[in-house]
Amino acid sequence: MKKRGFIWMFAIVFISFGCKETGFENKDSSADISSKFLIDYVIEEDSAKIFDSVMMKYSSKLLMFPNLKDERLRDSIYSGKKITDYSKNGLKKYLENKKYSFYNNLKCDKKYSNLISRQEWENISQMNLRMNKNDYLYIQYYESTFLGKRDNYHYNEKVFDLRNNKKMQLSDITSIPRDKLLQYLKTNLEKTTMMQQMKKYDQEGYRLLANASIPFTHNFYFDDNNLYFHYNMNEITRNYDIGDLIILIPFEDLKGTLQPEFIERMKIK
Repeated sequence: MKKRGFIWMFAIVFISFGCKETGFENKDSSADISSKFLIDYVIEEDSAKIFDSVMMKYSSKLLMFPNLKDERLRDSIYSGKKITDYSKNGLKKYLENKKYSFYNNLKCDKKYSNLISRQEWENISQMNLRMNKNDYLYIQYYESTFLGKRDNYHYNEKVFDLRNNKKMQLSDITSIPRDKLLQYLKTNLEKTTMMQQMKKYDQEGYRLLANASIPFTHNFYFDDNNLYFHYNMNEITRNYDIGDLIILIPFEDLKGTLQPEFIERMKIK
């Protein structure tokens, strides 16, 4: 079925942090920054003329952890990035090299050689601190690229256990069977304001989403009360352009399956 180009803008009851980030620098937010685990960041920002008719806004940001010693945890936090020097100057140099490599790849791409109309392009890469609490570190990785056509963006949510020096898996939080988890996600998607509005005003879109199978995702995070699953654009269905979507499951619904250590550290009653 042909993808529909309609994007719903209604607020979603079961959504948190779901808005796409815009602008250059995004200030880090945290509920409780631990004094024993130092956190800083480096940022590379630029505006350059890539082609005669194209201006590029470029912004890239990395968190840095001056007193992080565990190599396994560090490699997990910076997974996929070929970084050899984790000092502030080293990370700045890495971002600068990534910028110039990005520019050069665009200039060498022949499909952009005949551009005439004036355009503004944008590339954003952000590593943002969302929570540092109870020895849990939640980082959101965000990538967005606009090259004259549709804006492509992607979120990657990761929570790290600073006490055990590892990236958290869902099994560290709950033992809920996967089929039961997907059932909760399906039910809670249906409860969102977005779905209820679509049920009234866009029945075809509602039907497409209501009949879609909710896939399992490792893209999760949590706060004091809920577990959140973040689905990127087209992950739930490619037949309806819904953008990214976050569905929550309250800890109350997961009682009996929450892991004892997680309950104790998050002070869940």
